[in-house]
Amino acid sequence: MKLHQQNTPNVNTVRAFEPGRIKINDQFYGNSLLVTAERIDKNWTVKKAEELTIKIIRELLNYQPEIIIIGTGLQHHLLDPILTLTSTQQGVGLEIMTTEAACHTYNILIGEDRDVLAALIIEDLD
Repeated sequence: MKLHQQNTPNVNTVRAFEPGRIKINDQFYGNSLLVTAERIDKNWTVKKAEELTIKIIRELLNYQPEIIIIGTGLQHHLLDPILTLTSTQQGVGLEIMTTEAACHTYNILIGEDRDVLAALIIEDLD
């Protein structure tokens, strides 16, 4: 799915999503990654929503975003409420949705100049 492009120069923007990969700016990524307006961390090791822990949420909080969006892959997964509580206790919103929806939401928030971290799970299709 091609995503609507935002007019946000010099900012990481998701250009397309399809099962197994995401296009950010002009590059495709086939593994889970973390994305902010200025940074792409392609070494995020989470491969499925069930791997998310309090430790991982705390690592995401180190980015000091206003909001964290977690894309759980092709299917929406509910997370343990303690993970959301860990984030909200720090004053950071935490939203859970499919990775496709997370890409779209990330672009909207970046277009509004919000400080957002997208944690995007890209599932292996094998």
